[in-house]
Amino acid sequence: LPNALAAFGHRVMVISPRYDQYKDAWDTSFWSSVTMAGKKESVHFFHTYKQKVDHVFVDHPTFLERVNGLSGAKLYGPEWGKDFADNQARFAYFCKAALLAITELPLGGVPYGDEVVVVANDWHSALVPMFIHAEKQAEPSKWKETKTAFLCHNAVFQGRFELEEGLAKVFDVP
Repeated sequence: LPNALAAFGHRVMVISPRYDQYKDAWDTSFWSSVTMAGKKESVHFFHTYKQKVDHVFVDHPTFLERVNGLSGAKLYGPEWGKDFADNQARFAYFCKAALLAITELPLGGVPYGDEVVVVANDWHSALVPMFIHAEKQAEPSKWKETKTAFLCHNAVFQGRFELEEGLAKVFDVP
């Protein structure tokens, strides 16, 4: 989808956690932060440009530290079929960082901004539309022209978690 959209002349960005498989990306020197559980959590991006598509990688220890820098088949848990206990927080952080990449990361000299179409792919990014909605509720001019869609293609990893009391506070949403 990204390459096809770019071939039609659209400006396209794909955002992923920075795992060890993405060795071609370079440090953008861009740093910012997001709020998680009332605390500022640093955000750092790597970037590569291939086939007219910006590939942005969210660099944070939560994605590589626990697997000694080699994720292999352990992107979501310590073994097949088991999730890391903090996946909700890890991917909520990822979703918040993705919003920063869209609105603040200057690629080609200018950020994408908030007049975009966002396709959230699978459970890892499923909170992006909710975070956009929450930001829009708090500041109606923000994300005003943004459209969102959710695409689910992998039924094996569905991001199912136990309901935890106080998650809205952790995610900093109403």
